[in-house]
Amino acid sequence: MNLQHRATLKNIREDDLQRILEWRNQRFIREVMFNDRKISCAQHIQWFNKMVNSETFISKMFYFDNIPYGVLNVNKIDYTHGTCEWGFYIGTESTPRGLGSVLGYVSLDFIFNILKLRKLSAEVLSINERSINFHEKMGFKQEGILREQLIRNGQIIDVHLFGYLASDWANNEPVIHNYIERSYEL
Repeated sequence: MNLQHRATLKNIREDDLQRILEWRNQRFIREVMFNDRKISCAQHIQWFNKMVNSETFISKMFYFDNIPYGVLNVNKIDYTHGTCEWGFYIGTESTPRGLGSVLGYVSLDFIFNILKLRKLSAEVLSINERSINFHEKMGFKQEGILREQLIRNGQIIDVHLFGYLASDWANNEPVIHNYIERSYEL
């Protein structure tokens, strides 16, 4: 599989907004987000307008074989210190196995090789074991836990803090690329 030709990140356009809103408001996505409430159309348009005019926030649509499958958000971009945070999701539960790893791969490449940032940080809710495992599989290092950070429906939730350095990516990129090539029949 040639990831560079099959997997791409593209700027979000206005005609993508309805699809993204539908994806974001699905229960399986909302329940692992910091904000688990449904997003209104007005809030979504406000988010888009803020993103379009921001120097510290980038959002991209993830495509595989020219089919949209997910979203990458890069926020709190600080070019002075070379840091940022990310959030991402695959929009449908019926997505081919392995596309989450492909989204992670092209996103890390974008952050470190296109944006030329030095460090990526991530915050993951303790109830999102799938994302915790994903971050570990992609080579993130756990940097801490914010204990009992949130309360949702009476449940106390920790937040796991992860970090990834550009030097980590330089070492891990070929290994992750080979893993994706070997493991998934995409």
